[in-house]
Amino acid sequence: MKLYQDDLIENLEGVFPNRRILVPPAITPKQVPRPVEDNKVSGWGVRSIGALGVWGAFGARGKGVTIGLLDTGVDANHPDLAGKISAWAEFDAQGNEVVGAKPRDSDKHGTHCAGIIVGGNASGRWIGVAPEAKIAAALVLDGAKGGTDAQVLAGIDWAIEQEVDVINMSLGGLIWGPDVPTTYTSAILNALRVGIPVVTAIGNEGSQTSGSPGNDFLAFAVGATDHLNRAAGFSGGRTQVIRQSPFFPQDMLPLVYSKPDLSAPGVAVCSSVPNGDWEYFNGTSMAAPHVAGAIALLLSSTNIRDGVEIGERAFVIQDLLTGSADELGEAGQDHRFGFGKIDILRAIGFAKDLGY
Repeated sequence: MKLYQDDLIENLEGVFPNRRILVPPAITPKQVPRPVEDNKVSGWGVRSIGALGVWGAFGARGKGVTIGLLDTGVDANHPDLAGKISAWAEFDAQGNEVVGAKPRDSDKHGTHCAGIIVGGNASGRWIGVAPEAKIAAALVLDGAKGGTDAQVLAGIDWAIEQEVDVINMSLGGLIWGPDVPTTYTSAILNALRVGIPVVTAIGNEGSQTSGSPGNDFLAFAVGATDHLNRAAGFSGGRTQVIRQSPFFPQDMLPLVYSKPDLSAPGVAVCSSVPNGDWEYFNGTSMAAPHVAGAIALLLSSTNIRDGVEIGERAFVIQDLLTGSADELGEAGQDHRFGFGKIDILRAIGFAKDLGY
């Protein structure tokens, strides 16, 4: 027994509390701005990030791409999502898969995020960035009960096993201070090693705050903007620091860096909710799926999946998106916009110019 315990301790990466993670609140705007309502063809965010231009210029709408959505679940029967949920799993608070579980949304949040990624135009307005892509959905936040780190980590492992092309996590827990726990580093690294970017919301507690896993060094964190390209007041972002970690050489520590990496539409975003309805929500939770959907467009309009080594693929994708972003704040990466607001039409133009 002692030999077994010693071996277990020697190979242990770390011990972390199994935090409770609440479902991000569904904040409905008090008043939808007239310019937002006037977007009759599509959601304002779909147009703003250049998705409509990609559909027209490249004929790409995400076909052949699968996005892993870790959230409150999904209403697979919503008219904007019907036939687009390719895989499903549900996990309990200890990270165990619930046997026999069927697709459901324990809240509204997951269905709203799913609509932003792959929603159609059942409402008469296109709500999804990549309407021909598919979603592998995992319930890791259970309504009012919320979820745990163990649930989310199990969801990441499951999504990797499903061989998704990108993971979206519009979730997290507020971390006080700049120090970042390494709870999610290993799981995100496992995804990156097989070419899967992990898109995360940075958090809704405002400037100079952030949440985990969005503040992890390896996460592709997203802040929120409104229709006037202003940073949302609730959108997080700050300087982060890693003082101790088994994943970085000692001479690199302390590692100081900034989050978020990008920003995207996250104010007064209209998308699907359960029971065949649609609602406007605010949140960095809404911004992250715009980026996940944009990655689906990038992959469906280029040869990146086949033309880039698997261990480099996620970093090429992320570099293309940050390098082509519309810089809105200070020069370089800042705490409000990251490197800027995503411009997927421009990113694909860069990718084509580089031979992808």
